[in-house]
Amino acid sequence: MILNHVFARDAALDACDTAIYARQYAQAVNIAEQHANQAEFWLCKGRAQSALEQHKSAEDSFKQAIALKPQGLDLVSAYMLLGHTQLASKNTKGALESYQQALKFSEQQNMRRYVRIAHNLIGEAYYNNGQYAESLQAFQAGEKLALNDDERADSYVHEAMTYQQLQQLDHAIEYQLKGVMMLRKSATPDQYAEASLVLAKLFIAKKDYVGAERTYQRLMEYAQENGGSFYEAKTAIHWAEVKRTQGDAAGAETLLAQADNISQKIHDDELTALLAKARAKP
Repeated sequence: MILNHVFARDAALDACDTAIYARQYAQAVNIAEQHANQAEFWLCKGRAQSALEQHKSAEDSFKQAIALKPQGLDLVSAYMLLGHTQLASKNTKGALESYQQALKFSEQQNMRRYVRIAHNLIGEAYYNNGQYAESLQAFQAGEKLALNDDERADSYVHEAMTYQQLQQLDHAIEYQLKGVMMLRKSATPDQYAEASLVLAKLFIAKKDYVGAERTYQRLMEYAQENGGSFYEAKTAIHWAEVKRTQGDAAGAETLLAQADNISQKIHDDELTALLAKARAKP
């Protein structure tokens, strides 16, 4: 009988999770409400309510999950999810307290991966609240716990954007460049490309047009070698702006023509809008 109960609970929890992945949020809530004495189902219910942007209800569900005294990852997840909901409700103070609790319990249970995640969540909350010095400190703590190139790249990119807000462009460029180098080895092509575009913008902000053009050149070659027509065109559009800034109208026009040719082939709305904006500039 005990085994049957466990199997039934696990099947119901799987069904609740599956309903969320299928965006059948009302169904997930209905399943969860049939198991109101178990924290895992309150977490599932809260996730469904969050997806429906029912933030107050979701917050109540996550608090109820915590009140049932879950253990291990469920407890850490409950505080992280609670923090997300509080952040969505503009309750930064509450979110930071929840993330700090997630950090505390992760550390107590030697859950290194989740300690790192908690530090990053704290950093993002501070960042969104304009507390950049505190944000940087949290991201740096997370970086020390990175175990692979993906995690290191994530930390570097977060630190770079924070240094930018602190108006420390040299540090921002340094860390964004480190992130880009890691992403080239381990990330998807679009992640690498977007990070490279950010790096180029940092060079432009410093008026280092040589650095920006070098970044665009590397990204253009990468896109061409990896069949990334969209990013080849997007790079050309942004690169054209640098050419125009330096008085190279012919070079800018060549790049825009290259992007236009690709845009006509792949019919992408974002490229169309970017081209129209670029063409409208004097």
